Amino acid sequence: MTYVPLISVSVVAGLFVMALVNFSTMRKNMQKQNEQQIKNLQLQSEQQIYSRIMHARLKLENTDVFTKMARESTLFEKRFDVVDSPEEYYIIVAILDLIEFMFRLYKKGMIDTQIWFRWEGYIRGMKTIPKFQKVWEKTKDVHANEFREFIDSL
Repeated sequence: MTYVPLISVSVVAGLFVMALVNFSTMRKNMQKQNEQQIKNLQLQSEQQIYSRIMHARLKLENTDVFTKMARESTLFEKRFDVVDSPEEYYIIVAILDLIEFMFRLYKKGMIDTQIWFRWEGYIRGMKTIPKFQKVWEKTKDVHANEFREFIDSL
């Protein structure tokens, strides 16, 4: 009977320590979840911004006014020479930009490997299109080294 208060205090102290450990673990897990949610929101925002930029770019470039200005540039004129129309060039460049964006997402671990294998197959298919390959050769210097090496290795 003399040990009952001591045992009670020990049990209460043990429960208190366990509660503190559980609280600490729960707090860390909540912090990780919050960080992941913020990361996901940032990725969604980045993807939405990128999508809007690509849409605006393609819409602006694919106009008679821009094409007329671009034809005054020897750089663009050489690039237009490998396709039948400036529209074909703009579409191929937009596809290349999309592929590079997907490549970046894959490298960051944000795309499942199985989905990425499908994109690789898509890229291999695109490389069989002569105009696509010609535009790639004319424009690949504007892409990141890692991406250039990847596309050229396929």
